[in-house]
Order: sequence, then C-alpha cells, then structure tokens
Amino acid sequence: MLHWPPFSRYQVRQMKTYGIIISIVLAVVILLGNVITALVRDSVKVKKGSYIVKEGFPLFTDSSEYLRMIKQYPYIAGVRLMTHRLAAGESYWDVAYRNNISIDTIIAANPFITSLVPRDGVEIVVPAQDGVLLAIDDILDVRRMRKRLKYEGEVRGEYIPTPFKLISTDDIRLVFFKEARPVIVNNYLEKLYRIKNVFRSPVRGNFTSLFGNREHPFMQDGVVMYHNGVDIGSQRGTPVHPARDGMVIFTGWRGGFGNTVMMQHYEGYTTLYGHLSSISVQCGDWITKDQVLGRVGSTGWSTGPHLHFTVMKHGRDLDPLLFIW
Repeated sequence: MLHWPPFSRYQVRQMKTYGIIISIVLAVVILLGNVITALVRDSVKVKKGSYIVKEGFPLFTDSSEYLRMIKQYPYIAGVRLMTHRLAAGESYWDVAYRNNISIDTIIAANPFITSLVPRDGVEIVVPAQDGVLLAIDDILDVRRMRKRLKYEGEVRGEYIPTPFKLISTDDIRLVFFKEARPVIVNNYLEKLYRIKNVFRSPVRGNFTSLFGNREHPFMQDGVVMYHNGVDIGSQRGTPVHPARDGMVIFTGWRGGFGNTVMMQHYEGYTTLYGHLSSISVQCGDWITKDQVLGRVGSTGWSTGPHLHFTVMKHGRDLDPLLFIW
C-alpha cells in the first residue's frame, strides 16, 4: 500500500530548491539571449516625422525614408518585396499588371503615394503577392487591423516575440495580410477610394495608352492628338463589363471607335466602350456590373485587340484612371 505523501519533506525541499535554481538559470539565459540579440541584430529605426499616425496606424509620408527602411529591413516581412523605378510613361497599372497583383496592393505597399498619376523615375515597393503590407509600431496593431479587415487567414511576418527576442528596440515592424485590400489610406487617396466603391475596371488588361495628349497611332511625323480615354489591351473576345450599373444609350458603329456601347449612369456620368468585336446589349437595357455588354475586338481605328474606355460627367471628359483603378 502506498502512503501519502510519496516524497519526504527533505525531498520536497530539494525539488523546490532545484526548481528555483533552474528557473533562475532559465531567466538569466533568456535575459542574456535577449541582450545579445538586441546588441547583435540591427534595429529598425526611422526618422521622426517620416510618418503620420492615422486611426492608430503609421502611414509613411517620406518616401526616401520608407524605401530605406524596406531595403534594410532585417526581419521576414511576410511577403517577398522588391523595389522598382518607374520608366518614362510607365504607370502604376503597368507595374501591377506585369507582376500579377492589384493596384490596391501597390497602394498599400506605398503609403506615401498621394496621386495615381505617377512621376517618371519614382521608386516604389512591389510585393510578390496580392495583399496589404502594413507597418506597425505595436503588436496590438495586428489584432486591430485583423478586426478591421475581418481577416481570418494567417498574418504573415516576423512580429511575434520569441524567447530570445522579447526585448525589441525597433520603431517599426512589417506584417502582411495576404489577398486583403487596404482600409486605411492617406487623406489624398480617400476620395478616390470612395469613387472606387462605385466604379470598376470593365476588363482586365494592360493600359496601353492613357488619357490626354499622345502621338497619333495612324499619323506620321509625330502628330499629337487628344486621347479622351484609356486603351486597355486584352485578348480578342474577352468579356467587357460595365464600369457601373446603368442604362445603355447607344450601340453601333461610332467612327474611329468602331463597334461601340455608351451607357448613362447616376450623377451625370456617361461611359463609352469602343473597338468591340461584338455587342451583347441594346439601347434602353439596364445592365449591372456583373453583366457582359460586349467583347474586346479591334474594330475602327485600332492597332490591335483592346478596349477604348471613356468616362464623362455632364459631357466633360475625365481621366478614367480616377475611377477604375
């Protein structure tokens, strides 16, 4: 028969003593490990005033300081990052399309962008996957952003403290929410985001010609003419959707635009879809963004399969990139 307690008082005292010693040794090892790690590993330091805090999250305003931090970042950011310098005439959409990511991903990874009309030579950060690259200055930021995004996936990045990295002298850490879309942007882009919630791109493709003056594709000697929309290169036969719910007010041949559909929308907006290979709607139809109005073609004055897309408000031409990014 066993008698309780199974250990003598002496043995209990010995176990307590050894437990205390082991705890002290572990604490010393962890403390020394943290001190050594903090001394050996480079800290992420950023200049004061290089970012603002919006809704509790840091948004960089100084592009040079942000890019320096990205290039020297010593931790895992949660996604492979590269930098790219825009060539003359290259747009953010060109970079996004070439890297198979969304323009939202470009915006989230470059919080200093204040306009979607790029400057030649500007350097930007390009993530390898769609999602939100977020700078945090507190681990609680991750929890708050997860809640804002209603995000259920794994938050990527080296931000959770480990036994030998409990002491942190970093100003900023980076995390990545895969396939998420930004919910916090700088004040310059907020208005565009409100518009974006209403409009969408009529077809996925590469922007081959932008809004404004351009060299005429059918005239020699460098003749410059006004281009009232954007050209989106895509494969022949690709479905074209309305940029916004609305009523069809024109279908048929329209000069250099070839087969064309025009739509009237709320608030005085009109959109035009040109160079179609076929048209699937009729005048008077009310169609939504999920329906197909036609297919990409090369009718009219066209050098290859693409969609010419124009946005007007009360008859005045507007840059479509303000609406379909």
